[in-house]
Amino acid sequence: MTCMKAAAPLCIGLGPSRFAGVLTSASFIATAALVAWLPSESASASVLKALAAIVIGAYAVGTLRRWSTRTAPSSIVSIKLSVDLRIALTERCGRRVEGKVLPDTYVGGWLTTIVMRPDGTRVSRRVAILYDMLAVDDFRRLRVLLRLGKERESNA
Repeated sequence: MTCMKAAAPLCIGLGPSRFAGVLTSASFIATAALVAWLPSESASASVLKALAAIVIGAYAVGTLRRWSTRTAPSSIVSIKLSVDLRIALTERCGRRVEGKVLPDTYVGGWLTTIVMRPDGTRVSRRVAILYDMLAVDDFRRLRVLLRLGKERESNA
């Protein structure tokens, strides 16, 4: 009788992404431009448009720090994923969030989104991972592990 040893969990670190920076910047610039081109006949409408542009800019900076440069305290800097789709996310501030990967997870060639439910909560959490956030081999391993885990879940 042979004993199969369980596969070791995949531990990966996430780095900054130029592609995420370009996507984020372009989308927020387009949103601010749309707000600026809204018709306004009064001075109060122009002030509201200016305030909306400032809010959009502030939100863009926060999103860039969290997702593109990964310098915000709430940015996810590492992921530990096991074969049974248990996941642990580590934030830059040191907080660790453990939970289960949900079937809504998307695995693609240049984008993978992990949808997970932290233990003891009802609210899901999403993590978008682009191809340039980690080494090519780590990204391939992550995608394979997520696909195999999804197949195991659907067969069970």
